[in-house]
Amino acid sequence: MAYLALYRKWRPTVFTEVIGQKHIAIPLERALSEGRLAHAYLFSGPRGTGKTSMARILAKAVNCLSPDGVNPCNHCQNCQDINNGASLDVYEIDAASNRGIDDIRALRDSVRTLPASSKKKVYIIDEVHMLSKEAFNALLKTLEEPPAHVLFILATTDPQKIPVTILSRCQSYEFHRISTADISEHLMHVASETGFSLDKEAADLIAIKAEGGLRDALSMLDKCFSSISSREVTASLVYDILGLTEKKDLIQLADYIFSHEKGKTLTVFYDLLSQGKDALSILAELQSYFRDIMIYKINPQADELISYGNELPLLKKAAESVDSDYLDMLFSELAHIYQEAKTSSSVRMSAEMGLLRLSRYDSSMTIPMLARRIKELESRLESRLEGTPVVRAAPASKPAPAAPSAPVAPVSHREPEPVTTPASPVPPPVHSPKTLEVSPVSSSPQQVTASAHAVAAAESPSASDEAANSDLLAPSSYPGIWQGILDYVMKKPRIDVYSCFQKGKLIYAGKNRAIISVPQQFLVLAGNNKSYQKVISDAFKALTGTAYIPKTVLAGTGEEAEALAMAASNPSEPAKAASQEVSTKKEEYRKISKSEIPEKDKEEHALSEALKFIPDCDIYEKIDD
Repeated sequence: MAYLALYRKWRPTVFTEVIGQKHIAIPLERALSEGRLAHAYLFSGPRGTGKTSMARILAKAVNCLSPDGVNPCNHCQNCQDINNGASLDVYEIDAASNRGIDDIRALRDSVRTLPASSKKKVYIIDEVHMLSKEAFNALLKTLEEPPAHVLFILATTDPQKIPVTILSRCQSYEFHRISTADISEHLMHVASETGFSLDKEAADLIAIKAEGGLRDALSMLDKCFSSISSREVTASLVYDILGLTEKKDLIQLADYIFSHEKGKTLTVFYDLLSQGKDALSILAELQSYFRDIMIYKINPQADELISYGNELPLLKKAAESVDSDYLDMLFSELAHIYQEAKTSSSVRMSAEMGLLRLSRYDSSMTIPMLARRIKELESRLESRLEGTPVVRAAPASKPAPAAPSAPVAPVSHREPEPVTTPASPVPPPVHSPKTLEVSPVSSSPQQVTASAHAVAAAESPSASDEAANSDLLAPSSYPGIWQGILDYVMKKPRIDVYSCFQKGKLIYAGKNRAIISVPQQFLVLAGNNKSYQKVISDAFKALTGTAYIPKTVLAGTGEEAEALAMAASNPSEPAKAASQEVSTKKEEYRKISKSEIPEKDKEEHALSEALKFIPDCDIYEKIDD
């Protein structure tokens, strides 16, 4: 008698023999016992999970002459004919090779005839998703209202390709992948019944390699039986016959990658190649090992890990010592290396370079680790800025008077002197006999030059005060400072920055930062623009000697309240501050039109440039005493 492959010899013959599909066998048994059998069934699921076997058992159960309950007897003439493929009433059609409309028309014609010797005609259409669109349309009416003596059983591995009109006319059952434990147990049973000794680790290895398909597992076991002269199958033999890389070699290769030992990594790789292993297979199994490490971190009892056998402690050690983020990076990079090698003209060279690249990677190079390091550096920098006093630049123009209580001489309003600092001097403004001020809004401007002098006077503390209070500015000087900032911005000229901050006010300046309050949210977004912040910081540097970093907040929010609280607790407001401020006189302005501007003032560069930027602005003229 000709040799019969194991997967055919051990094909289940009754419902109870189907491995891992009880969720399907039980409903079918109940339907048979209660006489509620549907006219069409759809069995879907991965290959090798028992779809065709279940269809044959159902065909036998329907036509069995002496059933054992709901199971076929497998001894009557009808059961034997179906088992041998000789039944005239059970048709097994391969839709991959009989996919045309003519084939379905022939099937439709045969449906009309009564069964020859059985109770029902059974049509088992395998890989039904391969039928053409026209063939599906031809089958549709017959499938919807078949004769009472006909039973359709459709089987497919890809139900998504089947039209919805077909799916709605069938009872659908989805076959699951068979668990590794069930496959391993069945392989041990088959080996024992066949007269072979199968090692438990070898059975687990075959079960995992089968990926849930019992037919694939039996085919691999059959290959092992055919390749040995003895009657004993070990794990080492399975590795050799199936061309797999042993777990200990994979663990050693991965350990050298984790420890960045490039030379030893390539040595192990070359040893595996010399044993006849394929380079792509090595990369794929290394990626599978990385995946197993991650699985162990999540679920140490997972079925996929039983194939490690005695090597399981090494897997546990790797899972405990390797960071998850680092493992994610290696897994992603290895997948990329595999695709590169797969399309490369030299698979070995691409694999070598890829393994060397993996060996150079360090756990500190992962994105979460870099983010943590950056956050730590920012925290250290912020704490250093807050804890270390910042030395202010020397006071502008003249040295501080010997007696702090002596009042500062008033500054002339007609010919004010410019505010200068050693770091970034501000050029003196050009004045005509009647100074013209340009404002983009209809609000009375304040005198800028005198305010700048007030800022300089207010920002001239004694050496002891400066050492004690660092770069904190007195809140009483904020209005003058802010007006000086706006004047500096206008002279740049940066009309866009001026328009953003003209309605704002300085509410805090100290610890190397300044907080500005504005009334609208869009001004907050604009004010925190890097280029705008740079202009304001330069203005602070020019006026106060310190390049405060500005931050814009919305008026009425918690941020503003917090800044005001910090300003209120500012200790840099000595009682003698009033004597150090420059007395200024409120100046008056009147609104004029462009035609009223004197000709000599029209030639002023600053005025002409301002009128180009904002031609529709309001123009004010200072009224002399």
